[in-house]
Amino acid sequence: MTSAHGHNQSSPADVDRKFQRDWLRQLLLRHAHRHPAMPPDLRDTALVVAPMVDASDLPYRLLARRYNANLCFTPMIHAKMFVEKPGYRRKFWKQGTPAEDRPLIAQFCGHDKDVLLAAMRIVEGGVDGVDVNCGCPQGIAKRGRYGAFLMEEEGGDRIVDIVRHLSSNLSVPVSVKLRILPTGIEDSLALYERLVDAGASMLTIHGRNRHQKQMATGDADWDAIRRVVELVGRRVPVLANGGISNMDDVRRCLEATGADGVMSSEAILEYPPLFTETNVESTNYRRTGPGRLRMAVDYLDLCKVHPPNDGGQGSGLKCIRAHLHRFLHADMQRHTSLRDAVVKTFTMEGADKVINMAREIYDACEHDVGDEQLSWYVRHRVGRGDHDEGRGGEEEEDASDEEKKDASSQEDEECPCDVFGEVCADDGDY
Repeated sequence: MTSAHGHNQSSPADVDRKFQRDWLRQLLLRHAHRHPAMPPDLRDTALVVAPMVDASDLPYRLLARRYNANLCFTPMIHAKMFVEKPGYRRKFWKQGTPAEDRPLIAQFCGHDKDVLLAAMRIVEGGVDGVDVNCGCPQGIAKRGRYGAFLMEEEGGDRIVDIVRHLSSNLSVPVSVKLRILPTGIEDSLALYERLVDAGASMLTIHGRNRHQKQMATGDADWDAIRRVVELVGRRVPVLANGGISNMDDVRRCLEATGADGVMSSEAILEYPPLFTETNVESTNYRRTGPGRLRMAVDYLDLCKVHPPNDGGQGSGLKCIRAHLHRFLHADMQRHTSLRDAVVKTFTMEGADKVINMAREIYDACEHDVGDEQLSWYVRHRVGRGDHDEGRGGEEEEDASDEEKKDASSQEDEECPCDVFGEVCADDGDY
């Protein structure tokens, strides 16, 4: 069969693919019992937590999984540092992935196929897939030759060679998370098809190019994603990324694109139950003061069992502060004492004090501190050129002085994120 783009939807080589077209659907169905509140029509649809630096940590993933996130990505991992630096590796990986943290895909960035392979071999026994980051639009990704810039190296030959090398030597599916090329959708489609031919088992398409960031973000192009589905969707699963902030967006995106699932990053960070529809369970987490407090409490409880970035740089407290900032952002705008307490949180005991302070504020106020205009996520809506879903964190905000110093000393730099709550998603999207 020939697609609208003029290419065959399948090839004779597809019968010999290591992972057949329905591998993702079968994976989701094997784990469907973990999500009893999932709408029946979405049981085999991927509802995905995106890879985000210092944000899609283990305790956060476990929290999101309680509310229908049925596939999660690790934070973006720098392959070279993961292979060479034990401290950095411990930040992201422990042998023996908790059973409740599956299905899980580990995402890596890098430009050397052998280094990427070495990093992925460390984790392949404990994940359900590995992913190559071709989405990060930041300057540091350009200097490190990864992210969205990798798509353009050697006319796409480098990333195609990387995918061929990885898919030939790994026992788990290899996927790629991509943006649209600056030269347009036609060139992008040609590259996506080459990646599938090279052995990619899944594509995640962020419906923007690398120039669409900060004030120029604009709407995600779901029609472009639909064209990707039409081109390669008979051969591999395609996930849609961009413009997902609630379940209405989920269903609209699935209808518009025909994708196998949707991915959310910053919207789901502030509101982990994003993938739940209105029901008794999800109303416990409504966007109200008490609802936000409950999310923060549950996240901290999970941190005490599964410390984020345990044994790695910063021992996870930066990560915890950032999550508290997102959960309690609306309340912090009205109560500066709460904001000061979050800023000064450097221990788990300090985090518990923040929770107690927030609880006292709600008890004293006796009103819903639920003004959506004050939310961490919605604060980006004004002036971003988006319709109703807003924009994510400032993907190119300055890192702290310490992070800049650390980054400048690395041959290949780790993607930085702001010291206080401004997430660096792998694409800085939502």
